[in-house]
Amino acid sequence: MSTSAQAIALRPATMQDAEMVFLWRNSPFILARGSSQKEVAWEEHLQWFCETVVGSRRKMLIVLVNGQAVGQVRFDRVDDDTATISAYLIETHTGRGLGVDAIRIGCNILFNDLPVARIVACVREDNGAADSGFRKAGFVPSETGLCPAGHYTLVLRRES
Repeated sequence: MSTSAQAIALRPATMQDAEMVFLWRNSPFILARGSSQKEVAWEEHLQWFCETVVGSRRKMLIVLVNGQAVGQVRFDRVDDDTATISAYLIETHTGRGLGVDAIRIGCNILFNDLPVARIVACVREDNGAADSGFRKAGFVPSETGLCPAGHYTLVLRRES
């Protein structure tokens, strides 16, 4: 667990979170660390967010620190055995182990909710903070063929 005394929790995203996540997603801090590094238009985001909240292939959890929304952990089902993970915290809450806790809690929720065998993180080669966070959360290097160019794969397997 993190060394901070801050209470961290995750809750399912709702449509009321659409604008907040849109602003996070397009913030320079998140854009600089994301895979696409491109801003998303509101209409495109709203369609995607609606599919995320009501669909069955994606699960988004909002990260709360002392009750304040500060980031998200998202899972996308690849197939019956695999989901990919995407996670971030807003800049003011990074560097304190909170992301590691959010990843761990989110993965436990996913493993409890879905029968997937593994969760795959596609980490950008130049994102040392993401590498550190996922490794501290128990992810290990692996080859899956799922990650785009400029990324490498870290995997967390369901405990037997």
